[in-house]
Formats: sequence, structure tokens, C-alpha cells
Amino acid sequence: MTATRTSSAALIGALAAVALSGCAVAERPTLEDVRAETEAVMQQIADEVPGGVVEVATPDPSYVACGDDTYWATLHWGVTPGPGFDGEAFVEALPSRLGEDFVVAETVDITSPAVALDHVSGALLDVIVLDVDGGLVVDLLGLTPCGVGQPPAR
Repeated sequence: MTATRTSSAALIGALAAVALSGCAVAERPTLEDVRAETEAVMQQIADEVPGGVVEVATPDPSYVACGDDTYWATLHWGVTPGPGFDGEAFVEALPSRLGEDFVVAETVDITSPAVALDHVSGALLDVIVLDVDGGLVVDLLGLTPCGVGQPPAR
């Protein structure tokens, strides 16, 4: 074999190895992992609410299939802030207080102060300040990234 053919064969072999390694399925996170990560992200937001008290509105989240044996989970929390809470100022300052792991997806155009956030983990979050029975509640809605596994039986 000539030097050119040997070099070509080695190059083709190296390219094939790289191509095949790209075909290997990356280990995807489990449904439990993405739920725990999204709950941690929601807790970060809840921790920003001054004097906030968390109530888990959906202790059993809802699940939607996103592929074969993979699911998204929807989580819902309510955080009751302490006295003197300014919902508009909170929503406006929240993205910068949370840091670079959060990106404003959109400012929600509703009558209540609200913001939609994307987290680097893949979690999607809505933060809405609502008036509930004369008191304010920071409503947190989280959608996990797609996770491998079956939802818990109900």
C-alpha cells in the first residue's frame, strides 16, 4: 500500500470512528432527575420572595408524553409573600437577581405582573403575581425538560 493510500485509509478510519461515536446515544436524564432539578429551580425563585411561604399546589404533578418512555412533568407552587410585597417590582427585578442561568423568555402581557423564564437545565417557568382572596400570591408554574421513565402510578 502506498503512503497516500495508507494515510487515506487512516483518515477514513478516524472519520468513521468519530461518526460512530456521534451515533452513540447520550445518557438522558431520568424523569425523577428532571423533576428534582425543576423543583430546585422553583425553590430558587421562591427563595427570592421576601418572607415567602411555599405551598405546593400540585403535590402529584401532571405528566405528558414527549416520546417513547419519556415525559414532561408540570409542577405548580404558590408562594405567599410577607407584608408590603410589591409584585410589579418583584417581577421586574427577578431575572437579574436570579443570574445568568435564567433567561427571560417573554414578559407576559396580562393584568397581573408576570414573567416567563427559561433555565439552562431546560426547565420552563412562569412567575405570576396574583391577587387571591385579597392577598397576593406568587404563582410558580414549572415544566420539566423531557425525562426518561414512567410517571409514578396514581
